[in-house]
Amino acid sequence: MSKGWFAFMGSMVIPLVPRNGFTVRRVGDRWELVNSRHYGRDVVLHTWPRERHSEAFEHCYRLNGRTVEELRAAFH
Repeated sequence: MSKGWFAFMGSMVIPLVPRNGFTVRRVGDRWELVNSRHYGRDVVLHTWPRERHSEAFEHCYRLNGRTVEELRAAFH
């Protein structure tokens, strides 16, 4: 039985949506950290100015048990 075309893919896929519920969303001129799984969509846990997007995403990745290197690899 063939494993399909997935068996031939050599690249690693790193999801931009974290696995433990923390996400970063942009609202106007700021980034918001939320965890809708545990607190609902309306509870904002932290905010960053728009120009500090790197810090916001790095923080989000760490909270979800991922490394900053995984985040950077997703964009290269």
